[in-house]
Amino acid sequence: MKVFKTVRGMRDFLPEDLVKRRLVEDKVRECFRLYGYEEIETPVIEPFELIAAKAGDDIRHRMYAFKDLGGRRVAMRPEMTASVARVVANRLRSEAKPLRLGYIANCFRYDNPQMGRYREFWQAGFELFGSERAEADAEIVIIFHDLMTRLDFRDFTVKLGSVGILRGLLGDEGVGEEDQNAVMSLLDKKRVKKALSFLDELRVSEGCRAAVKRLVTLRGTDWRRVTAKGREALGDNGEALAALSNLEEVVRLSAEGGVTSTMLVDLGFTRGLEYYTGMIFEVFAPGLGIALGGGGRYDRLVELFGGEPTPAVGCSPGIDRMVLAMEKEGLFTGKTRSQAGVLVVPVGEKLIGKALSVATDLRGKGVSAQVEVSGRGLSSALSHADRKGFPLAVIIGSREVEKGFVTVRDMRTKVQREVPTVSVAEELKKELRV
Repeated sequence: MKVFKTVRGMRDFLPEDLVKRRLVEDKVRECFRLYGYEEIETPVIEPFELIAAKAGDDIRHRMYAFKDLGGRRVAMRPEMTASVARVVANRLRSEAKPLRLGYIANCFRYDNPQMGRYREFWQAGFELFGSERAEADAEIVIIFHDLMTRLDFRDFTVKLGSVGILRGLLGDEGVGEEDQNAVMSLLDKKRVKKALSFLDELRVSEGCRAAVKRLVTLRGTDWRRVTAKGREALGDNGEALAALSNLEEVVRLSAEGGVTSTMLVDLGFTRGLEYYTGMIFEVFAPGLGIALGGGGRYDRLVELFGGEPTPAVGCSPGIDRMVLAMEKEGLFTGKTRSQAGVLVVPVGEKLIGKALSVATDLRGKGVSAQVEVSGRGLSSALSHADRKGFPLAVIIGSREVEKGFVTVRDMRTKVQREVPTVSVAEELKKELRV
């Protein structure tokens, strides 16, 4: 008989895996509520042209793309920002701005599976539409920082930069958007020499080339010092200087708004997605070596999809990577214990109906209850309860039933006592702290 396994890069999520993922998702939704982000969902499959428009070459070549039975070219979403921008352009164009939207979704890319990288992966998102101001950018950075602290991360780094600086420099030289994207893609892959060679092919001025070469070396946690050196490198390029000033304001406002983790400013930092127009950032936990997520400003995406010109900024925490980082940091201790509640055990066939009745009453009063349904004897059923981690067992015996009682057994101490059936739910809630 053939044994079927998951497709490479895909995963089954067992109960203990989902407990961890849901814990992260619960904290994301807590931030949705606290910051006023309304949750939406979009289709897994989108028009290929929508996704490919600003995805970047690296993602475009790794999409699950195909023709459906109607002959339409479609793709499974590799990320969510394009989909949310489509919703704003088509369905929410008349909504009052700013508009705050959130999501939790699975996405798909044909990547090489490795630590923290899967072909189906889960990400959350916070997208703010309708403000071009630095405080909107800062809000997004603050949200990501808040989420990390709510998940009990204590030592993490926020790396910030601005693609607006490089776009300003290259645009002033007459370099078109496509070539700008190619330069930034090379820098994103740390191929600095190749990027400088490409600039030579584009025949940019020596001043521009020198500025780019200098910018990729400027990084540090003393952001005032880094940006001061950036100003020296940029000379009198107005657009690039404006982007640098905006980045300084975002960092300052983020700190004033409660970001206490290390903020690393990197003036040569770029990201693979082509739709970014300004501030960008990523978040790193120690010892993992990969970003837990990131985001940035994308002011022209809604307009590209047929909407009104709408400035926007957002971020996407990677749920899978956050789970992985939490495992490495030992942050799940005490948070993923079984929520089994109680096992209700009838002593004999005649008491099965009574056991079902007691379990139904317990659930109606908020106590998680499972009934022994495998026909085990009392001793075997209690051994099963022990193996499965039930903290308590409720034993339904004929003598106790006649007296209006049940027997409650503490599976940890092996101590048991009789409790009136009418008050057993309240007693169990106290012990389970429900």
